[in-house]
Amino acid sequence: MRKKIYNIDYALLMAVFALLALSLAFIYTASSTKALEQYGDDAFFLKRQMLRILLGAMILYLTMRLDYRKLLQFGPVMFWGALTLLLLLQLGPDSWAIRGTRRWISVGGFVFQPSELAKFGLILMLARLLTMKDADLRSFTDGLLPNLVLIGLACGAIMLGPDTGTSTMVFAIAMAMMFIAGARLLHLIAISAAGLTVVAAAMMIFPYQRRRLMNFIESFQDGNHIGWQVKQSLISLGNGGFAGIGLGESKQKLHWLPDPFTDFIFSIVGEELGLIGTLSVVALFLVILFRGFRIALASQEADARLLASGMTVSIVLYAFMNIAVITHLMPTTGIPMPFVSYGGSSLLMNMFAVGVLLNIHQQNMLNRSRARRKVTMRNRSKTYAFGL
Repeated sequence: MRKKIYNIDYALLMAVFALLALSLAFIYTASSTKALEQYGDDAFFLKRQMLRILLGAMILYLTMRLDYRKLLQFGPVMFWGALTLLLLLQLGPDSWAIRGTRRWISVGGFVFQPSELAKFGLILMLARLLTMKDADLRSFTDGLLPNLVLIGLACGAIMLGPDTGTSTMVFAIAMAMMFIAGARLLHLIAISAAGLTVVAAAMMIFPYQRRRLMNFIESFQDGNHIGWQVKQSLISLGNGGFAGIGLGESKQKLHWLPDPFTDFIFSIVGEELGLIGTLSVVALFLVILFRGFRIALASQEADARLLASGMTVSIVLYAFMNIAVITHLMPTTGIPMPFVSYGGSSLLMNMFAVGVLLNIHQQNMLNRSRARRKVTMRNRSKTYAFGL
């Protein structure tokens, strides 16, 4: 007998696919000039992203059908496998470096970031470890320290890229999960302070990271120190005004704004659709936030509750950090906007995360249905006994 699909959270699913539809429209409008110049096909990047979305939809469907408990068991394999790949990247030949960094693995024209696997592998592991019966999270040495070792390994391996942006995001997601799991706030504040110190030190060690940080700090004293990319991003948002200049009419995408269809695609949304468009994108991510935490709160099992929270925080935190960079509230980090920015690794793993959320939602509905049946059977038994 084929397994049925119960109770899909359509609000969550529709928010995700609305972002994907927006992504296709703006990847085309923002990349068509570059695609035509480099490949002779103005839809080159659009076609590649469409294939990734199809693959992502398959991953979402398969993950939704797979019991999240099996995924929790697979977490260590994903985590340690990703760490192995990250370390191999650092030990490999110079030809493995892409754009001067060692963040991506290229196989047969497909480029993938192991840091994405490490991030979600860590979420799976923490969801299980932090909810074990013998996990005393109120104790630093017995409860938090073993998990901090795993978090430190993940963040350290990612930072070697160098990729302080992703490393910082992974650390923040882990801290959020530990807070939700019941760790002491004072412990988390101390750990966060230590983590930020390490990030600041790392940014001073790597030259291009140091330039980004210093430009960001000095820009508040002298506007001329704002980096070219961020300056063009702010111009894009300013050009858009309230209602935008029209779909496909962006001027900044014409060799003014670097990466207009990747990390800075939100700027093009703001220029062409204005404040209305940017607020619509924010609203869609708020829907994901609300539905994700609603799924978490409805979960009877502690590991499901923490897993849903971790997946939700990962998606939404990335979105708002991307917006913070684009609006010059944070230094440039290279963080993409989930579901919207051009790219494969982030998209596929975020579709995996949504599949996990949908599976937990289905488990919640099945548990609720079973509980109702038990109550109904109990009431019938009482009625029958009373009738006798």
